[in-house]
Amino acid sequence: MQSAALAERRRDVRVMGVVGMCHFFSHFYQFVLPPLSILIHQSEGYSIESLAILVSIFYGASFALQLPVGFFVDRFGARNILMAGVVILAACTLLYGVFTSYLALVFLTIIAGAANSVFHPADYSILNASVKSERLGRAFSVHNFAGFAGYGLAPVLVAWLGSLWGWQTASIVTGAVGLFFVFFVFALSRDFQDSSDTRRDEGRPSSLSDDLKTLMQGPLLLCLLFFALLAAGQLGAQWFADDVLHIGHGIPVIEGNSYVTIFVVGISIGIIMGGIAADRSANHIRLASIGFVACGIGTTSMGLAPAQAEYLYPLFAVTGFLFGFGFASRDLLVRSLAPKGASGAVFGFVFSGLDIGSMSIPLVYGYFLGVGMEFYVFYLGGTLIVLAAGMIGAAGKKAAQA
Repeated sequence: MQSAALAERRRDVRVMGVVGMCHFFSHFYQFVLPPLSILIHQSEGYSIESLAILVSIFYGASFALQLPVGFFVDRFGARNILMAGVVILAACTLLYGVFTSYLALVFLTIIAGAANSVFHPADYSILNASVKSERLGRAFSVHNFAGFAGYGLAPVLVAWLGSLWGWQTASIVTGAVGLFFVFFVFALSRDFQDSSDTRRDEGRPSSLSDDLKTLMQGPLLLCLLFFALLAAGQLGAQWFADDVLHIGHGIPVIEGNSYVTIFVVGISIGIIMGGIAADRSANHIRLASIGFVACGIGTTSMGLAPAQAEYLYPLFAVTGFLFGFGFASRDLLVRSLAPKGASGAVFGFVFSGLDIGSMSIPLVYGYFLGVGMEFYVFYLGGTLIVLAAGMIGAAGKKAAQA
């Protein structure tokens, strides 16, 4: 009995590790081009604005295909789709360094964004079907932590490789690593289960219209809105804090970036602790709501706090921790709303809200910075996170009443 439980635990750890590393590479490759933009500008002569457009193209392609990929995952399985996503995303990154015309970069970015769309539907499909329910909170935490690790490592490592070898070699090397990693995914994932197995075991009909009707239900629409508001609010502190503090308080950009680093470190610690708490709690709505409301208050406070390190470092750290603390409970709530055999479509649908929020809010924050209303980046960001907490609370209540 003990040996069977130990084998099951080891398998769960393997699933968490492999899926988490796939998520790591997804987030890592999202941030390969931005830190190389200055080098590409200097080498190829493309304007910074034209290179920034590539980021929007990437997320636009990812958003457009995330839901269709979710339907495919539920019907045909997640493993092969996940491996294809890693291969294509890594190959596009490698080919950035080979085909350097702007048209080629646009074409490769569209394909890379399309490949990026597979990760949330496929990852959550595998985790939900393969990991024991009592360890799912920690599984979701490992998954989210790995993604933020990719975000954190990419700018530093890619910029360093670019400064050593040039932007083309940096892109080729980082892409090649992902292609090599796929062999490990292939070898270690043969026994993974996913939502297509659940759908088959449950005898659930694979009607596309039925799945679309499921996604249009109130709780899932509220979750979609939750993710859009959450992403839009998060970007205020994570992407624009250094500019706000520089313009508003005269804080050097390097010091401003250190506050963002502390914020991301806080998120990472909160993700791990939130996963442990989620596995020990039955009230995931309360955990997520408390974490995000407190995070929203902390984000708003960033615009009110004195411009001194002894205040700002703890504030950014605690606010980041509170943001990450709600992740696992958030994911478990979404799981509870997903019909058996439909987790690929459900997670693909609600997580597309992240792309909606990320695409829509930068223009608003940029306007605030340009007209002398820089602290409104924090005020609006905090308000959006509080509103997001209200959306996920309402989603849980609607589901309980159904």
